[in-house]
Amino acid sequence: MDLAASETLRFLPALAAPASVVQARDDDDRLAAAADWLLRVANDMLAPDRQSVEHCLSLALARLQRTGDEHRQASDTPDEGGQKAEPSKAGLAAWQARRVVAYIDDHLASSIRNRDLAAAAKLSCGYFCQAFKDSFGCPPHAYIVRRRVERAKELLESTTTPLSQIALDCGFSDQSHFSRIFRRVAGEAPRLWRHKHLIDGGAEEA
Repeated sequence: MDLAASETLRFLPALAAPASVVQARDDDDRLAAAADWLLRVANDMLAPDRQSVEHCLSLALARLQRTGDEHRQASDTPDEGGQKAEPSKAGLAAWQARRVVAYIDDHLASSIRNRDLAAAAKLSCGYFCQAFKDSFGCPPHAYIVRRRVERAKELLESTTTPLSQIALDCGFSDQSHFSRIFRRVAGEAPRLWRHKHLIDGGAEEA
């Protein structure tokens, strides 16, 4: 971390939290209000140095996440029936999930990196990967593979585009890679899928 970010992190704990944080109705609201406040403070103090802002915000988000996890663990005590409540997961906010899914769908034909998805959600890469898994039940790579296979199914069912071109259009390195992944996910080869589902009985690829 550079000097400006380090100096700011030492200074931030001395700042008094605004009323919006103190008077929030519950812990989730307080976390959201604190995150918004930290964002404003970081932008105001470090506006000339975007890299420092990103360092500070990543650390602030990680600290908020740890605080939320600790609170949930502390409240995970048995109720009167001796049953423990199911711990909640952080995950992505609804707007973050929408932006990430849209980014994936718009870039299926190209390489999709976790850091690009994290940037779309305005999160650090490390925090994003765990939040994505909490929201979607699988890591980003597994979700991307599933979406590529789903897109391939749409093309197989509605077009007579050659398999080699579908492979490239859906982000697979070549037809062999496409066929191997498609069979693993869909349970049968792309050619057989097309034969069963091609709209209007279109000609099967030779």
